Amino acid sequence: MKTRFCENCGQNTEHKEVMKQKPSKYGQSKKEQFKAFLDGFFSGSAASLPAGASLELTDRYVVCTMCGKETLDNHGTAFQ
Repeated sequence: MKTRFCENCGQNTEHKEVMKQKPSKYGQSKKEQFKAFLDGFFSGSAASLPAGASLELTDRYVVCTMCGKETLDNHGTAFQ
């Protein structure tokens, strides 16, 4: 765990990293969900990462262990 300043607590606290899936750009219909499946299947970028997680589909958050505040912490072009 990393120690960072928490704006909510007002002090340096330990934070853990959490990866969450980004909301889908596709709709909820079966046709849109099928498009999302095909997009992910043919992208090929998930094949080289553990558990099939693609960086384009995830957001990185840091979570304060004291208060539980989540802060989006994407760095670099991999998360854009």
